[in-house]
Amino acid sequence: MRQYDNLALDNCIKCSICVTNCPVTRVTDKFAGPKQNGPDLERFRLEEPAAVHPSIGYCSNCKNCDVACPSGVSIATMNSKAKGEFVARHGAPLRDQLLARVGLMGRVCHLAPALVNWGGRVKLFRWLGEKLFGVSKDMTLPQYAGKTFYQLMRQQKFAPGRRKVVYFPGCYVTYNTPEVGLAVVEVLAKQGVQVLVEEFNCCGLPLIANGLLADARQAARGNVQQLQKYADQGYRIITSCPSCNLTLRREYHELFDLDTDSLNDHIMDVFEYLNELARQGELVEPLNPLDLRVGYHQPCHLKAAGCGVPSKEIMDRIPGLQVLGLDAGCCGLSGSYGFKAEKYPISMEIGSNVFRAVEQMGVKQVITECGMCQLQIHHGTGVAVYHPIQLLALAYGIAK
Repeated sequence: MRQYDNLALDNCIKCSICVTNCPVTRVTDKFAGPKQNGPDLERFRLEEPAAVHPSIGYCSNCKNCDVACPSGVSIATMNSKAKGEFVARHGAPLRDQLLARVGLMGRVCHLAPALVNWGGRVKLFRWLGEKLFGVSKDMTLPQYAGKTFYQLMRQQKFAPGRRKVVYFPGCYVTYNTPEVGLAVVEVLAKQGVQVLVEEFNCCGLPLIANGLLADARQAARGNVQQLQKYADQGYRIITSCPSCNLTLRREYHELFDLDTDSLNDHIMDVFEYLNELARQGELVEPLNPLDLRVGYHQPCHLKAAGCGVPSKEIMDRIPGLQVLGLDAGCCGLSGSYGFKAEKYPISMEIGSNVFRAVEQMGVKQVITECGMCQLQIHHGTGVAVYHPIQLLALAYGIAK
């Protein structure tokens, strides 16, 4: 038994606050809850790995249980391991295996992105997708960009900077919203920071969320080896996706026992890095005024990362910009969770608080760091949703 497992189990005081803060148990009884599937059954699983409650598939991996726990118990890790044990014993449906391999799907779909996007909007194909594979016919599918982030970067030319960082864009930026990645690179270039771009594997979180832990472990090892060489040279590793950030900094160690201590010291959210520049007096200002009133949604994985809302300090520097916190909890999509037909209604009910907050505040635009949150909020409200870095690029006059 690993030391952190011992500590986690001994620290659980059975207060059930994790259940109270679980967005899934709030709307359905199909999930037994994070405590039962986590600490309660973990003691039994240490003796008999098969002691997994079948409701574990309804855990969305949002990590609100970890955020709420007053004792620092790694509840989400226990639930992820339980899901992995269940899948190892019973297998995963083809749908889950496909949804979990986001990088592979991205590469395949980019052979003909316009055709894929068209097919994703045809009602007959959506209906067949639900009947044959269990992919919700109602959930908006991500649109694939005409060119990937890496393809677009090969067309860009940036002057050498005083500093250099490495950018880990993640799959959604790579295949769906490369404009976010370009905004990261251009904003950092404005600060005299050169961004080194290398193609990485998927962080592995979709595999983890679908219980495919063996494949996720392989992806994790490859990324750690690839990133460690930059950390050893003193480079900062910048992310713009909270889920990628959390996976690199925490999941690799907690789930797979990978030694990432030295690597973690170099990984930062792009706004954490910009705040560091600001504290050193090196953030380029002034910023152009933006006469905008936008809502802000804090992604669950950004909360779990424990770094607050690093984009807020930078957004507050933009004259005229009003950022209103939605403070409405989980959006409900949770990666591939809300794309599954049986979980789509749960996803939408979880997200209803966010949708209602957008309507009540009367905002026409929302910003949030998570690509899946962006998709879900747009799906549930119809408003335009952006990454905060896009507004910063707009304030610098380097984006439309």
